[in-house]
Amino acid sequence: MAIHFPSCRLADSSSIILTNYILFKSHFRFCPNCVIVLLCAGLPIAGVFNNTRSFILLSICCFLGTKMSSNVESVQLNEEANDMVDLVELSDEDNVQINEEANDMADEILDNEGDGSKRKSSSGAWSHFTTVEVQENGKMVKKHECMHCKKKYAPQSSRTTTHLLRHLKKCVFVKRLKGTKGFINFQPSDNENASEFNAMGGYDQMKCRELIAKLIIAHELPFSFVEYHWFNILMKYNNPLYQKVSMATIRKDCIKVVELEREKLKKVLKKVDMISLTSDCWTSNQTIGYMCLTAHYIDSNWKMQKRIIGFNELAPPHSGEVISDAILECLIKWGIQDKIGTITLDNASSNDRAASILKNTFQGKGKLHFEGMFFHVRCCAHILNLVVQDGLGTIDCCLVKIREGVKYVRKSPGRLLKFGEIAITLGIPTRRSLCIDVKTRWNSTHRMLESAMHYKLAYQGYALRDSNFEWSLTDDEWNRAQKVCKVLEVFLDATNLFSGTSYPTTNLFLVEIFKVKKEISSCYISNDGFLKKMSEPMFEKFEKYWGEIGVLMAIASILDPRFKKVSISWTFGKLYPSNEVDDRVEDVINRLQSLYVKYSTAFHMARASKNNMMSTSSGATDVRDRIEDDFYAFLKSRPVENTQKSEVEVYLDEPNYIVLENKEFDVLSWWSQNSSKFPVLSKMARNIFSIPITTVASESAFSAGGRILDDYRSSLTKDMVELLVCGGDWIKATSKTTIQTLQVSLYLYLSFIFNFIILLLTFLFYLCVPIGNGRRKFRSSNPDK
Repeated sequence: MAIHFPSCRLADSSSIILTNYILFKSHFRFCPNCVIVLLCAGLPIAGVFNNTRSFILLSICCFLGTKMSSNVESVQLNEEANDMVDLVELSDEDNVQINEEANDMADEILDNEGDGSKRKSSSGAWSHFTTVEVQENGKMVKKHECMHCKKKYAPQSSRTTTHLLRHLKKCVFVKRLKGTKGFINFQPSDNENASEFNAMGGYDQMKCRELIAKLIIAHELPFSFVEYHWFNILMKYNNPLYQKVSMATIRKDCIKVVELEREKLKKVLKKVDMISLTSDCWTSNQTIGYMCLTAHYIDSNWKMQKRIIGFNELAPPHSGEVISDAILECLIKWGIQDKIGTITLDNASSNDRAASILKNTFQGKGKLHFEGMFFHVRCCAHILNLVVQDGLGTIDCCLVKIREGVKYVRKSPGRLLKFGEIAITLGIPTRRSLCIDVKTRWNSTHRMLESAMHYKLAYQGYALRDSNFEWSLTDDEWNRAQKVCKVLEVFLDATNLFSGTSYPTTNLFLVEIFKVKKEISSCYISNDGFLKKMSEPMFEKFEKYWGEIGVLMAIASILDPRFKKVSISWTFGKLYPSNEVDDRVEDVINRLQSLYVKYSTAFHMARASKNNMMSTSSGATDVRDRIEDDFYAFLKSRPVENTQKSEVEVYLDEPNYIVLENKEFDVLSWWSQNSSKFPVLSKMARNIFSIPITTVASESAFSAGGRILDDYRSSLTKDMVELLVCGGDWIKATSKTTIQTLQVSLYLYLSFIFNFIILLLTFLFYLCVPIGNGRRKFRSSNPDK
């Protein structure tokens, strides 16, 4: 049914394309690109391809063919027709004529519903309008009502929908629902690292409820958040299709979301070879004891991961038996009781008892990694706290004066204002606040001392102006506070480094603990009587816990390719007498070799078992195959002298890995890249690096527990508390991976778009630039011509 004019100008050719496209699109439901191919038959071939503008016009038609396949093809038809005519630079008369023809054809074809017509309405307007009856002048009349803004229009006598389509272009609600302002569609995925976002979909009420549930869990909001008035106004403004959710409904949604995350985590933990644990106890404002259990592991991408797998109520008394039973019950519930390698606890006697019970339980089952050599790891941060507290006890008088002086100034707004005016007068920056410490946390004491030293002159000036201020320090006491503050900086750096949960810490212990020992020793042999007196109890406590450096820390330091054997040789030479250094280094190397032999045996047994299963599943073998198997078995049974070096020997013989200055080094990434070279040693390194040396991961969960169990929500059940604490940790952990995935996807998408635009511009430039006498000269493939 295409219209064809044998002889026509460029303007006529564009008319042919436009007219043919509308007719084919209306009467035949072909693929838009196929329709364009048929339309090209109506143009003179020479006229099309010899004229660059005609080729551009054809490209525009192809683009329109793709765009017309969307749901809003009727709304965009007239506008695209006008743009297409403008691009081909038609004359004013031809432009007006074609626009009028296009409008008439579009209205007639898309909206022609004459009397007696039984054909179904094909206009895109009917997906946004409904027919309603309203009363006007005492009569019931029919009108077309917009589903979004509820605006009503009278039907046209010709039954066309041009006025309805014109409204859709201006409707604010429609603009929000389409294009880049559309809602994100969330596709469920079993992959933990997969992105949840898909911008190609529309609004989904169920997915919106799922996201609100994750919002409440991750940000520790109350369930009544969904009933807040302004929250519902905001959601309704973003999308009129949003339906209000009740508190009871969102509570059920939160339970479903957490259960889904639990199943995902179970699948991940099932693939992990070894899991390390950290645990700690806490008492809530309900005076109920809770125990937090955190699992640490390295995933398949060689990334350090930690997940809270238990936040359970702990019945009194908190004895070793009660703690061990609670931990074992949680492990059995997750099905990971045979994957536990180590457990990190603080230095309470009940924890020592619990670790012994768990070790005997796992050892009886024969499921104990490292043969129990590193099973119980003491929290290094807790030991540092004990060492520092013993030292701070010698200057308690000075600390009391500073602490009470800060309380006195901060207690009254007038005093604080007067103190600030004095500091400004003396030229002291007032951005730093006055800190009060917590006696059981030495790092807060360090911050209090730093703040007091910053406002030293202001304290002295305030003491002269306020006769009731009784806590002024002497010059000698200020000097002592400054010395203590400087000593504590070394402990603070070590604690911050040991407290990391996103990177391995066992390999960093040896070097950092040497810095601590060096600082204590320098104070111990100092001529300053104050520092010597302060360091004596610290030195005794340090020798009690770390007089013998653990084998775990030494082996982990060797497995760091930057350090290797040099780290233990150098640090042992600084920490121990010279006549003991060689024996201690040799003992660590022997322990490493022994551990490697066990891993190597297990590795080859697993490979042999896998090969046997494959050979068994392949079916029965013939006699010749059995003879060959016997022959190879005989060769294996012969004693062969093995001169090949082990992986440990090859690793130690290689030079240390050199890291450029001010460049971060990822030890897990290095082992991931060299896992094919050291298959057994890399597996051992993976397990050792997954061991945490502090319980910070579990202690941080108590902060979330305190926010969840506040004074307004103290009636939550223990099961709901565990669900919110664990679910919040899982959602936050997966959201970090999701954001990283989105960033990579966005980068790849933008790179593709940029390359496509460059390619398209190059192609158009090649076509549009004239050469010679208005025609492009093509280079012949035959150089002789």
